[in-house]
Amino acid sequence: MKKAFLALAIVLALIGYTLYTNGILIKKEEKAEVGSYAPDFALIGMNGNEHRLSEVKKPVLINFWASWCGPCRAETPDLNRLYNKYGEKFEILAVNVTVNDKEENAKKFVHFFDIKFPILFDRTGEVTEMYQVLGFPTNIFVDKSGKIVFIANGLLSPEQLERKVQSLIDS
Repeated sequence: MKKAFLALAIVLALIGYTLYTNGILIKKEEKAEVGSYAPDFALIGMNGNEHRLSEVKKPVLINFWASWCGPCRAETPDLNRLYNKYGEKFEILAVNVTVNDKEENAKKFVHFFDIKFPILFDRTGEVTEMYQVLGFPTNIFVDKSGKIVFIANGLLSPEQLERKVQSLIDS
């Protein structure tokens, strides 16, 4: 009887360990890395609406930026041009890292550059942390299946940015 009980306890322990390590009993932390699915998020946009990454049904460029960031200012005209050129084939979700910025300054930035793509506010920094953003701008290129295909930390030249967007659309 003791042996049967011990054997049952060992089997249950092994099953529990297997479920635990395979992420069935706990949700494993989602990581934003090339080859993985982009972690889903929902943020309130400048338009007051909630924007959820998983609801976008085309390739996405997630752009993390701040109004005080010089390279972000340099990159924004290129993002506008690409959005005007390819906007029907891909989406830009521009995540203002509002936890490190002022919303009022972000809005002035958007109006100054006449940005037409969605501007989202990460007021808590949760999404920025989830995507392991260390500097600005950071661009995460997500294909139509939801997988991250490229991460650019820092400013890309206009030519590099266009090649990456074209590759994203063609994938």
